[in-house]
Amino acid sequence: MVQGSTDHSGQAESWRTDSSGNRLTGTQLAVAALREGIRKGRYVPGQRLVETDLVTEIGVGRNSLREAFAYLASEGLVQVEPHRGASIRRRTHTEVAQLYDLSEVLEGLAARLAAINITQPGNAESLTAAIDREHRDAAGGSANQRIDDAARLHETILAIADNPRLTELVTNLHILTFSFQLRHTRLDGAQDLGETSLAEHLAVVEAIRQADPQQAEIAMRTHIRSAKEQVTALPKDASG
Repeated sequence: MVQGSTDHSGQAESWRTDSSGNRLTGTQLAVAALREGIRKGRYVPGQRLVETDLVTEIGVGRNSLREAFAYLASEGLVQVEPHRGASIRRRTHTEVAQLYDLSEVLEGLAARLAAINITQPGNAESLTAAIDREHRDAAGGSANQRIDDAARLHETILAIADNPRLTELVTNLHILTFSFQLRHTRLDGAQDLGETSLAEHLAVVEAIRQADPQQAEIAMRTHIRSAKEQVTALPKDASG
């Protein structure tokens, strides 16, 4: 968790709460807003992050925003250059492929653990709700909506896996991998990608429902490899 500090920019520190009721400092709020903006394609690779615009948009002071830039730079999401400011980091095809390789292993483990834990109270119901939502939106939803539904399913599987450290690692990867997939859907057939992703998700969900850890891991790793192939097939100036 990003540690907040007093904002000395002359503006009052912005305190808000997350879904658990925990207060967020201005720095934490800016980090959360920028991460979500990257995931949803609002901020794209190479885009300059203009402080005056973001101070107003997010509702934080300049010091909080700059602390957020520094934190996100340490995660590899933002690049900060002297006299040029902050921008969204560009990634090479090789870097994109490596991120998906990590995601394949970690999300495969999450699916395996979810299959082990599926009989715990409420787990089967939450998994069914997530895949039903994705199925419902598959035909008529926007690219953003389909990506959001896919993200919710992956988050549900992580929650069922019940490994906080694994959740932290995968959530950070999701910020990038889902942003890559969103750009892919905009450039190369959103409907086809949505249908492919849904079919693969159904295979993962079925294996988890059957409490089959080995098959759940195989299905998830197959799904992540498929996403990697689709994204890395994009022109080099479009994937990262």
